[in-house]
Amino acid sequence: MVLAATLLPAPSASAQERSPAEGGAKTAPALPSWIELHAEERIRYETLDARYRPTEVGGDQQLDFRTRFQIRLTARNFWLYSETQDSRIALDDSASTVNTNHELGTKELQLYGGVNWKDLGRRKLSFQVEGGRLTRDWGARRLFARNIYRNTTSPFDGVLARVGGKAWSLQALVSRPVYYTYPDMERDHRFDSELFGGLYFTTTARRPVSGDAYMMVLSDGSSVPLAMRRRFDTPGFRVFGQFGPDRRVEYEVETAAQFGTLGPLTHRAWFNHSQVGYTWPAVRFRPRLLAMWDYASGDRDPTDGKSGAFDALFGDRRAELGPIGIYGIVSRTNLNSPAVHLFVRPAAVADFSVQLRGVWLAEARDRWRPANLFDPTGRSGTHAGTQTDFRLRYRVGRHFEFDGGLTLFNEGAFVRALKPSPNGRATFVYLATEFKF
Repeated sequence: MVLAATLLPAPSASAQERSPAEGGAKTAPALPSWIELHAEERIRYETLDARYRPTEVGGDQQLDFRTRFQIRLTARNFWLYSETQDSRIALDDSASTVNTNHELGTKELQLYGGVNWKDLGRRKLSFQVEGGRLTRDWGARRLFARNIYRNTTSPFDGVLARVGGKAWSLQALVSRPVYYTYPDMERDHRFDSELFGGLYFTTTARRPVSGDAYMMVLSDGSSVPLAMRRRFDTPGFRVFGQFGPDRRVEYEVETAAQFGTLGPLTHRAWFNHSQVGYTWPAVRFRPRLLAMWDYASGDRDPTDGKSGAFDALFGDRRAELGPIGIYGIVSRTNLNSPAVHLFVRPAAVADFSVQLRGVWLAEARDRWRPANLFDPTGRSGTHAGTQTDFRLRYRVGRHFEFDGGLTLFNEGAFVRALKPSPNGRATFVYLATEFKF
């Protein structure tokens, strides 16, 4: 196995997805102050006993290896950052579904330079520019994120600028997503003309009412075949906050519209995430309970010459919609899904969560897109199933973390009509260890 490396600490994940040990190891004391070195090694075993894509039969398993090596060089207000990633798998077979989400070999995940200026003008503004190959998180990570759970991470070649004050910031991105082919793992030149970018504004001046507003633009360009060529504009906003004694009550609402073209079709779609929560700070294990609803539009009539299925762009799914890897059957497209999510902390170094989620299609005649199943008549209904997700994470010191999960998917009428499993359910288990230095 090849050792990989990462430099600058990666942008932080959402509170739900962030590892208890996130942040990396301390800089080695023998190194000068202008250089930082970090390394990560994650090994994860996954097993799934039933799959739902039309071409898949039976279960699957994988043993994932992901190694990262990071280096950051700093001089005054300038820095260079490099992150190399090696991602490989074992224990798969000829019937396994394997693609660039699972394995990419050794690739440069990030390689960029940056410069910043602070305390500009009377308002003490800060300004920062970074350019090169990079990954980032925007907002709650639902539409643009650095993939954490997945065995590979999606990079972007471009320029990112940020200007901000004490309680607000505005980011601007112009980039080209980086894709690879499989199994040769070479740069996929079919997407050389694809562009992704946008503006993202955040204000946190008031804890009870904070907010984001954004516009994201995706254009596949002329190198992509016309039938699948996307040109999407995605404006949206997010309002969130905490209030009450000890900030026990929380809420969040994010809504995005999407319009443009998909091949020759006019595209109109939208998505919403809403949640309310409560934390009991004085109760043992500090339980936190969330009630959530996720909706992403589907294509109401696949024959009407219009496109209505929301495209989640480059968002993360694990934090709210369940594991991906060889599982990954819930995504933000053609989805109508309420859920309850409970978090507890049995100890300072451990956290446990359980989520119960109902999974319905937003439109009966559209595809259940993660599994690529569909009934063009709509007679199979919209209930795909019910997902129960258990997760435990435990950290030992600064350098070791254990992450394990069990996900049960009980099939609904839609799946039973099109591709039922012998037991009427799927069981997914994963066990992972990660070392950070």
